[in-house]
Amino acid sequence: DKQVMMEAILSKSKTNTNTNTTMRRSYSHLSLSKLLDSDDEESPDGTIRRATIGESVDDVVRIRTGLLRSNTLNRVSVTNWAETVEADIKQFRYPETVEEVIDLVKAHPKIRCSGALHSCAPLVASEGIILSLTKLDKIISIDPTTRIVKMQSGVRIHTLCEALAPYGLAVGTLGTIDWQTISGAVMTGTHGGALTVPSLHDYIKSYTLVKPDGEIIKVERDTQLNLFRAMAPSMGVFGAVIELEMEAVPLQLLEARMISIPSSDLIDRFDDVMKSNKYARVVVYPSIGKATIWTANPVASREAAVANGAKDNPGYTNFRNEKEKDMLKEYLVLCNNNEFEKADDLLKHVLESQLSRLKHYVGQYNHILCLERNNGIPHADIEFNFDYNKHNEVLRAVENYSDSNRIPYYNYEIRTTKQDDAMLSCCHGRDAMWIDFQAKADVSKEYFGEMECALKHIGYRKHWAKGLDNTDPTYLVQQFPRVAEFVKLMKSFDPKGKFRNKQAESWFEVMDTLLNKNEAEEEIIDIMNKISPELMEIQAISDEKKDAHYS
Repeated sequence: DKQVMMEAILSKSKTNTNTNTTMRRSYSHLSLSKLLDSDDEESPDGTIRRATIGESVDDVVRIRTGLLRSNTLNRVSVTNWAETVEADIKQFRYPETVEEVIDLVKAHPKIRCSGALHSCAPLVASEGIILSLTKLDKIISIDPTTRIVKMQSGVRIHTLCEALAPYGLAVGTLGTIDWQTISGAVMTGTHGGALTVPSLHDYIKSYTLVKPDGEIIKVERDTQLNLFRAMAPSMGVFGAVIELEMEAVPLQLLEARMISIPSSDLIDRFDDVMKSNKYARVVVYPSIGKATIWTANPVASREAAVANGAKDNPGYTNFRNEKEKDMLKEYLVLCNNNEFEKADDLLKHVLESQLSRLKHYVGQYNHILCLERNNGIPHADIEFNFDYNKHNEVLRAVENYSDSNRIPYYNYEIRTTKQDDAMLSCCHGRDAMWIDFQAKADVSKEYFGEMECALKHIGYRKHWAKGLDNTDPTYLVQQFPRVAEFVKLMKSFDPKGKFRNKQAESWFEVMDTLLNKNEAEEEIIDIMNKISPELMEIQAISDEKKDAHYS
């Protein structure tokens, strides 16, 4: 029963005391981010069940959100999947209807909304309640003709993908996982890996949200474009999104391949890889001087791909299987013990295994693109976004850093995304390349700071859900040309900051101060420009009088 299982879990945590491994687990908290598939039945008696997606009980216990009300768990904290951010379990509320959302919004002065708890940033931390929208999980309608799907905000992306497939439709773009809620993914700027495909928010047609005063409002792209452009990514600071309308795309089969090259060849090959493939993902392993290039392109049929040498994969294909993940865990242990030669030999075996499995295969769109179905090793990460046209300069800077420093993780990843027009989108107004750096939490701060210093001169934006606490707000304001409009709209929507936590408040206060200062300076310059002709005329008259006097 539940009590026996909890005691077993807690007992296991007491015996798990190997201090020589960086992969040690503490069960003083339970991670709730990787949940059971939505088509699994929830036990009516509240029994804790092992998740069908994600890590085993030996790694970390995952439980369904429906169990969060259990008194047994009152003193258990909730973490994101990366185990870098915690929240008090007693703060969470789980409304099942729109009316319940409205009542909670009206009743509480401080609120943050949460989805699947995937983000590696302290986005859901709240001085009040945390409003989980995971119970609002209904797909309301799918119109095959217009390709418009209407859904509640808590719908999981993998559920949406499977619901669309029978209609020959798919979600416009996908990240490497699909267990996020649709609203959480959109609000944090989730992107895929294709130079011709924009971020997920670019496929949204409307948002229905509960404002801070409890009023329901619908914001549509076609009728309220400026406000719409501020809605996402926005980290949920405008209110609680309860429904979305999204335009789907035709479902495709994808033929995927993976090759390995010397990492020193990447700069010369990068542009061609990204422009000649529909989807591409580069993973660099600096300590062994290798880079893997994974690509995926549409194919007419499974039969055509198989005839071309591809393996037919009927389901998800993970970028790293459990055996490879175990080897990577051991790699980190060896590095922690300064056994770098053994660690690098092990890393080579990981690549050999990957290249054997992922050399050439075919499958359904979402099964191919969602490469981290079993999730990675919990870690902190930071993702930089650059103007795509600067890719050579970016790659060179990272290569120079890696040549002089052994990075504290086994890889970094590179993807690309098409430009869009959202105010706080990292891809606003420019096609972009992304570099995602990862590290265990205890060494991430220093490492991420060094990467910022190495790349700052090029000019970067940063993924809102990854490592944002490392960035200077002053620098950030300079990178987003429409941040002033965003802040004004946010303050008009939520003047008391009901949906902003301390971190967001401190960020936006700094931004607001800087923007006010900039506006004041611009006003002074404008005034000076207006009066300068008059000053010049006065000076000219004065000079004429002086000349007449001396004459």
